[in-house]
Parts: sequence; structure tokens; C-alpha cells
Amino acid sequence: MRTDSAPRPRGAVGRPAGPQPAKRQAILEAAVAVFLREGYTRASVDVIADEARVSKQTVYNHFGDKQRLFLAAVEGERERVAARFTSGLTPELAPELTPELTPELADEARGEGEPGGEGPADARTALVSFGHRVLQVLLDERASALRRLVISEVARHPSLRPACADGEPQQLVTYLVDLLTHRTARGELSVDDPATVARQFVALLVQQGLHQSMYGTRPLPGHEAAAICERAADLFVRAYRR
Repeated sequence: MRTDSAPRPRGAVGRPAGPQPAKRQAILEAAVAVFLREGYTRASVDVIADEARVSKQTVYNHFGDKQRLFLAAVEGERERVAARFTSGLTPELAPELTPELTPELADEARGEGEPGGEGPADARTALVSFGHRVLQVLLDERASALRRLVISEVARHPSLRPACADGEPQQLVTYLVDLLTHRTARGELSVDDPATVARQFVALLVQQGLHQSMYGTRPLPGHEAAAICERAADLFVRAYRR
């Protein structure tokens, strides 16, 4: 039986001997904690391995080096945020909507009702509801701290630029594309390029949220979050109302 310290065949460096999702997740959780506490430069693979309760070689087997581990940790955080946004998934969705949406989100995108069953929600209401969801998941304490870390480190370590490349989780944009597409089909809006408009709307929410929360260093009061979402929704409805 191979152990972490046993010699590995040539060409196998950086790859685990087989699937080890539990160890990989433990390493990623420990990496986020250590990177946030120590920063990228000071963080060491030894400390990450200790916190994950695995050997240093196991970390290298899964991720190769510290840079790739950091990028994987950022991507893992992006996936965590996306999972929070699309939590409570079920397969009973309208076939024309992305399978990543909950029935409640699907109804909002189609304009067929609000989660509380209060009847049809107009485009503005749906956009405001979407905005609140985006701010809740993107401005949580851990996501904000990791975002600040990436910004502070990328200038000193250009090799970390891929951590900035993908932007916000694609699931958020995908949902909004569906919302805009269906609202256009219903005649409420006129959006020729839903993908571009969705990215612009998310970017407006995120930048305003980051600015007013001082990049997540202060909680965003409910009335401030509401104002951000309502102003953004008003702007886009005026611009794209049919």
C-alpha cells in the first residue's frame, strides 16, 4: 500500500493516487482559513497540511503547489457562493429554464408568482428580489475576506490573476439571463442581449454593495441593501421597458 511518503512513479507528481474528495475538501477548507489568516505570502503548505490533518505530500499530490492550491481555494469559494444562491434545488422545473434553479426562482424568472404565493411579480419586483439574493451571498464575511485577499495579493503575484478572471459565479448570471429572456417573451421588457445585460446588472449590484459595505468590512444595513437593489432595478426597467 502506498503512503504519502512513498516514492511516486515518474509523471505522477501533483496527482493523487485515486479520488479522495474528503481529503481534497479538508485541504481546501484549511487553505481558505490559513490564507485568510496569514495572507498568501506568509501562508505555508506545512501549516495548511497540519490544519487539514493530512501530510504535506498529500497537499502536493492534490494541488501541485501553493499557487494552484490558492486558485483552487478561490474557485471552491466561488462554488460555495453559487451553491448558496441555488440552494434547495429540485428537478421539477420548467423545461425551458436552467436546471440549476429552484421552483421559486423559476417562477420569479417566468413571472408566475412570488415565493409567498402572492400572485404575479412584475419585472421590477423580480429584479429587486434577485438583487437581494446576490448581495446576501456575495457579501457574506468569508466571501468578502477572500475577495479582499485576492485584490491585495494579485499586484505582488501576477500569477494569481486567474483568480480574478471568472468574476462572480456563473449561476447568478444564468438565472438572470433566464429572467430577462422570459420577461422579454412576455412583453414586459425588450432585451436583445440578455447575457450582456445580466452581467451588467450583477456588476452594478456588486460594485455598489462592495462600495457601501467597504468591501465587506462592515455589515450592509437592510435599508442600504434595499436602496441598492431598487435603484438598480429601476434603472434597468427604465432602460429596457418595452
